[in-house]
Amino acid sequence: MNELIKSLKQYLDETLRTKIEVSTWKNKGHLPIFLIDAYYFFEAKLLGVHCLLISPKEPADTSPGTIRKHSEQIQKHWEGAIIYVQPVISSYNRKRLIEQHVPFIVPGNQMYLPHVGIDFREYFKKIHAKTREAFTPSTQAVILYALLCKTNERLTPSLLAEKLGYTVMTMTRAFHELHMAEVGEFHQSGRERYWTFSNKKALWEEIKHLVRSPIRKRMWLKTAPFKIAAGLSALSHVSQLTPPPLPVFAIGIKQWEEFKQSNVEELPTPDEASLELEIWNYNPELFAKNGCVDPFSLYLSLEINQNERIEAALEKMMEKMEW
Repeated sequence: MNELIKSLKQYLDETLRTKIEVSTWKNKGHLPIFLIDAYYFFEAKLLGVHCLLISPKEPADTSPGTIRKHSEQIQKHWEGAIIYVQPVISSYNRKRLIEQHVPFIVPGNQMYLPHVGIDFREYFKKIHAKTREAFTPSTQAVILYALLCKTNERLTPSLLAEKLGYTVMTMTRAFHELHMAEVGEFHQSGRERYWTFSNKKALWEEIKHLVRSPIRKRMWLKTAPFKIAAGLSALSHVSQLTPPPLPVFAIGIKQWEEFKQSNVEELPTPDEASLELEIWNYNPELFAKNGCVDPFSLYLSLEINQNERIEAALEKMMEKMEW
């Protein structure tokens, strides 16, 4: 056990540039006997987060489902994060632990710590991506297509250019962004390069810190023939929220540039307006369904809202997602 703690400290020092102090957890006596017999327990503070490290006493590749259930039982007696630590975990079970949302560290190999923003790959491989403010709008459009498309199409720059209305060169640059951020896997078949990912839910969790609200600008108008509901108007369609006083619509920046040639009048206040318009970095019609913007873009456009009812409605919407 001393060797595991030593290798853990060294790994965190090398990858996170942080040193941790580890001490035995003194309150394990409150746990069921079978958990006390099965694990070692240590307290630590990692990047400002109070953590409980649990490590199995017997060197077995315990099933991720069992580890998750054990963590849930331990969580009843611990207020901070719980991290599963083991010197060796098979690649298959590491993938399943991620799917089960179980934080873990395999010293010298891999860590998955979503509560401190470290996901999937080793930390030092993600530094380039995490220093970015966000993906470009075209790369975000690629991700949204991957999350929302229902087919098993091989995602290539030429296919995405056709589906999303961008040039092949722009889609190639989007592939470069995804590659540099270590998102998904890239393959070569002859002269064709294509992109794959494990599953949609894992993809969303991996890229949430690299995508942003699509809204470039908001404005008020007297009237206009817009058809894609956005903002609270869209959220009211999928929740119990009351629609806002002014309906909210969305339009892409390119579409807006064309539309405003018709001398549409932008109002300085909402007093005389009949609608609120969001100008988006990408065309919301690409992913709209049933007259509303897609749920991922909707979530991103409203996630910084401080209203508890809106936050709850957004979370419930995401929970109902069919991955």
